[in-house]
Amino acid sequence: MKKKYVLLALVVALGIVGYAGVEYFPNTENAVVSETLDSIPTRRELRGSFFEKREILVVYAAKDSVLSNKYEEILYELSSQEPTRSRRSAKILYKRADEVTEENLRENVVFLLGAIQENEVLRSFLDQTPFQVNAKEIKIGSNKITNKNSILSVSFYPNPLMPKMPFSFMTGTDAEQVFDFFAEKVKENGRSFYWQNLNYELYNDNERVVMGDFNEQWKTDNSTFFDFSKGNKVLLNAEKYQFVNHKNALRPNEVRSLEEQIKRNTSKVFAFLNNDDFPKITYNFYSNTEEKGLMTGNTSQAHYDTLNNSIHIIANKIYKNNNIGKDNELLLRNMLGVSKKDILTQGLPIYFTDKWQMKGYKYWSARLAESENTLSVAELLDNSFLEMESSLIRDCLAGAFVDFLMQTWGKEIFLYHYKDGELTTQEIQKLEGKWQLHLKSLSKTYPKEEVVKKELPYLKGFNFAHEGYSIYNGYGSKKATESLLKQKSMGSNAMALVPYTGINNINAATPLRFSNSAGSENDEAVVHALSTAHDMGMYTMLKPQIYVGGSWPGGIEMPSDEEWDLFHDHYYRWIRHYAFLAEIHGMDALCIGVEFTKATLSKPETWRSMIKKTRGLFSGHLTYAANWGEEFENIEFWDDLDYIGLDCYYPLSKKDNPTDEEMSESFNMIKKKIEKVYERFEKPIVFTEIGFRSVNEPWKNPHAEADESINEEMQARCYEIIFKGIEHEPWCQGILWWKFPSFLEYRGEDNNAFTPNNKLAEETVRKWFTK
Repeated sequence: MKKKYVLLALVVALGIVGYAGVEYFPNTENAVVSETLDSIPTRRELRGSFFEKREILVVYAAKDSVLSNKYEEILYELSSQEPTRSRRSAKILYKRADEVTEENLRENVVFLLGAIQENEVLRSFLDQTPFQVNAKEIKIGSNKITNKNSILSVSFYPNPLMPKMPFSFMTGTDAEQVFDFFAEKVKENGRSFYWQNLNYELYNDNERVVMGDFNEQWKTDNSTFFDFSKGNKVLLNAEKYQFVNHKNALRPNEVRSLEEQIKRNTSKVFAFLNNDDFPKITYNFYSNTEEKGLMTGNTSQAHYDTLNNSIHIIANKIYKNNNIGKDNELLLRNMLGVSKKDILTQGLPIYFTDKWQMKGYKYWSARLAESENTLSVAELLDNSFLEMESSLIRDCLAGAFVDFLMQTWGKEIFLYHYKDGELTTQEIQKLEGKWQLHLKSLSKTYPKEEVVKKELPYLKGFNFAHEGYSIYNGYGSKKATESLLKQKSMGSNAMALVPYTGINNINAATPLRFSNSAGSENDEAVVHALSTAHDMGMYTMLKPQIYVGGSWPGGIEMPSDEEWDLFHDHYYRWIRHYAFLAEIHGMDALCIGVEFTKATLSKPETWRSMIKKTRGLFSGHLTYAANWGEEFENIEFWDDLDYIGLDCYYPLSKKDNPTDEEMSESFNMIKKKIEKVYERFEKPIVFTEIGFRSVNEPWKNPHAEADESINEEMQARCYEIIFKGIEHEPWCQGILWWKFPSFLEYRGEDNNAFTPNNKLAEETVRKWFTK
C-alpha cells in the first residue's frame, strides 16, 4: 500500500476526520484518487471487481433512530433476496457506519449512504473525489451548483483503501431527503438501486439536473458535464395544464395551438369516461433525445410519471404531428385503471389518438394487414406473448383492436371486458373471423400512399457503430451528429445504422429482445441518427444484427426442422419491427439479415417468404449482408432482393510482408468470385461490410481478433488496395466500411480497432470518397 493510503486508512479507522457539520468541505477542491496512484484503475477493472464479488456492502448512517430503523428495514429486505442471473444483480450486505471496520471497507464493493454530516466514512472517502458538499452548494470539480436539498449520487469510483475495488455513494445535507430518494430508487429498481446512467448525477426535487462522467484520471470531464439546473421555463400555467419548456424546445408562438391540440385529445377521453375531474397535468418539452434522456433517464419519444402527474415529450421536427398518446394513457390509468389484458390497457389510449406515428394507427394497421404482419385475437389477448412482440406492431394493432371491439361490442360491453378481461375459447374464435374482416376493410378504407423508391446511388460510407452506451455518446447524441458530420466531410454519401440484439445459445431458438434502454441503440436513438443523416443528404440503411456470445450468426444451427421454424419465427418478429420502423420514418434501405450462413443455405425458401412479407411492409430497398466465401457464393435468393450485400473479409495475403502488387493480384482473384455471383443474378453488389484493423499484418485475417499491436500504415495500405481494385468495376455499387464510431473519441489515441478515424486510413478514405 502506498504511504498516502496508509495515512487515509488510519484516518478512517481512528475516526479523526475533520468535521464541521453541514458546512463540511474536504481540504482540497478537486483531489482525486488517481493523483496518489502509480497505476490508475480503469472502469473495466472496477466493473471486473464488481462482477467477481457480486456483493455490495451498504454502509449507512442516520442520527435519528426512526430514520435509522427505516434504513435497516429496507436493507434487511434487500439482503434476504438472492441474486438473479443478471450480471447487474448482487447480494446486498449492510452495516451502520459506526460499526464498519477498515477490513470491511477494503474487501468489499462499498455503497455509502446517508446525509454527509451523519456518515463519517462517507466524509472521509469524499475527500478523495472531485466532489464537495455543504448546505449552500455542491461542487463537482470546478463547477458549483446551488444546493436545493439536492441529492448527489455517484457510481463506481476507485475505493481509496483499495483502488481497484469500486465504491459508490448517495448523499445530501437533508437526512430525510436522502432516505426518501434511496427508498424511491429501491422501489423503482430493487436491488439494482446502485446502477445509474452516468457516473455522477445530481437531483433536485427528484429531477436529475446535473450529471456527467469521469475521465481516465477519475476527474470530472467537462466534455461530459451536463447542467440542466437552468433554462427551464413555465410557458403555460392554466387550470388543467402546465407547460414547462426545457432549453427552448418550444417557441412561445407554438403554445396556444399545442394547448388546443391537447384539449381536443383529452376531451375525447373525458367524454368517454363522463368525467373530467382530474388534477393538473404538467407537460415537459425537450429539444431532442439526448436532453430528454439526460434529464429523465428515459429517451423514449414520450413517457409519463404517475407520481407527479407529468408527461415528458420530445418536441422537434422528427416528431412533429406525431402523438403516441401518452397523455391519454396517463389519464386512463388514473381514472379507469389497468385491464387484466395488456392489449386493452395499451390500445385504449391509442384509440383516442389521431396522429399515432403521424398517419394514425388505422393507416399503419392497414399496412400490417395487407403484408400479412398482423396478430390473431388469441395472440393479442396473451399477455406473455405480447411481451416478446415488437412494441411498434403491438401498439399499432392495439389501437386497431380496441376500435374493432368498440364497433363489435359497444362501449358498455367493452368496459365490462376491460375490467374483467377474460374471454372463453369460443368467444375468441368467434371474434377471430370478424377481426380478420375488419383488418381487410382497413386496407380498402386507408389505401397505401404512393412511395417513390429512391434510385440507388453509388454508396460511399460506413457502418455507423453505436460504440457509446451512455446517452451522450450513442446514436441519439450530439457526439453522434459530430461523427456524421465528419463522415460527410470525408466524402460519405451513405451510412448503415447497426442496432443489435443478442443470443447466447446457437442451438436453441429463443425470442430476441429489442433494444429499449436509455443508453442503447433504441428506436429513438436510431431515428435521431437517421434524421440527422437525411438532413445531410445521406442514403440511410438500417442493418440490424445479432451478437452471438462466444460465436457469430453463422454459427447458429438448430437441431431439427421444428427448431429452425421456431428460430425463424422469433427472428422474423424481431426484424419486422425494424422494417416497420424504417417504413414509418422513411429510411432508404433495410438489410434483412447479416451472416446467417447455415440458416440461409439450409432454409432458402424460409428466407424468400420473410423477404416477401417484409417487402409488403417496407417500401425502400431490401438487401442481405452475406458472409464472404460459401454463403455469399451460394445463396439462392439474391434475385428476390434489390441488390446483393457482401461482408467482404477475404484475406488479401498469407504473407507477413507482401507487396502491394501481390495483394492487388490476390484481390483480383477475389473479384472473380464476386463477378460470378453478379453474372448469375445481374444485381448490383454493395460491400455491406469490409474492413481492416490498424494492427500488424491486417491482410491475413481481416475479420479475426488481433493482437495489441498498432500499425496505421498497414491498415492504410489495405484500404488503398480495395479502393483501387473496385474502381470502375461495373458490378460494384458502393462500399460501406466497417466501421465508424458514434463518438470521435472512441478508443482514444492508442486505437487499433477497425475504424479509420484519426488514422492514416482516414486520409485514404477522403482521397477516394471525394475523387
